[in-house]
Amino acid sequence: MHVQSVTLYYYSHTVLVYLFFLQLYKMHRGYQNITPANNKVLKKLWDDTRYNQHRTNILFAEGRIDNAAPKTYMHLHLKLKKLQMEEERLATVERDNRILLHKMSHVMRTKGTVDNHIDNKYIHKSLNKIKRQRELEKIAFENKAILKRINAQETQYCKERWIEEWRVNERYMANICTFPQFWHDRMMDSDKPFFKALNEESKLRRTQANKQFSKDVKFRQMQQKKIKKIRHQEKKMKIEKQEREKRVALELDLIKKLKSLSLKKMASIDDAGKGKGKCKNSNTIFPPIAES
Repeated sequence: MHVQSVTLYYYSHTVLVYLFFLQLYKMHRGYQNITPANNKVLKKLWDDTRYNQHRTNILFAEGRIDNAAPKTYMHLHLKLKKLQMEEERLATVERDNRILLHKMSHVMRTKGTVDNHIDNKYIHKSLNKIKRQRELEKIAFENKAILKRINAQETQYCKERWIEEWRVNERYMANICTFPQFWHDRMMDSDKPFFKALNEESKLRRTQANKQFSKDVKFRQMQQKKIKKIRHQEKKMKIEKQEREKRVALELDLIKKLKSLSLKKMASIDDAGKGKGKCKNSNTIFPPIAES
């Protein structure tokens, strides 16, 4: 019984190995090896092993560039000098406000000691005008000197060297690329029917996109025109309303003035014509209009 099981295991293992090599033999027929070899089956196994090892190395590769976050420094985030200057400025403002408040309270308590009725003889003067002018002139002179030094400085970059380096890089890229340079343009210019159909389809898509873009532009222009027209009408209506209010205010002022003048004239006429009996039975407040 033991011998039969061993024999059966041996035959089954042989059949599995035979099927494995048969599958490899079928798979290696379409394999295109890069370097010459006598046995394609072994060459495929070696290439697959080397490729798997390469993929494993890529999977467990570690970076050589330090892309970690930079260090944080407290003096860049918490600026103590700035806080100190701000506190000093607030203290100065508080001191000035306190002095001003004391002066205002003194003026309110003592009714003030300044004769502010003579406005024409008082001339406003600044005590530090000359100092401020000198500081501004100094700052302008320093700015001119800095600008002169900046304009006189020559550049350290060479444009010709950059162009030459770019040409060398283009030659390197042309040497290592899989396809020749401008292969896509040559493919599109070919006379094959597939590429012709592809070109026609791309042209049709571009024309449709251009049409849609022109429609969108026209729609936006129409919307902008409508908005401008509405704004112009609103502005015009606002101006008309303001002018109408001004006219109404002027008319009201004129009516008030006429009424005041008429009342004054009526009073003068009543005073002058008490003995003569003029304007005694008049029911209006307006004086009679003299004929020309």
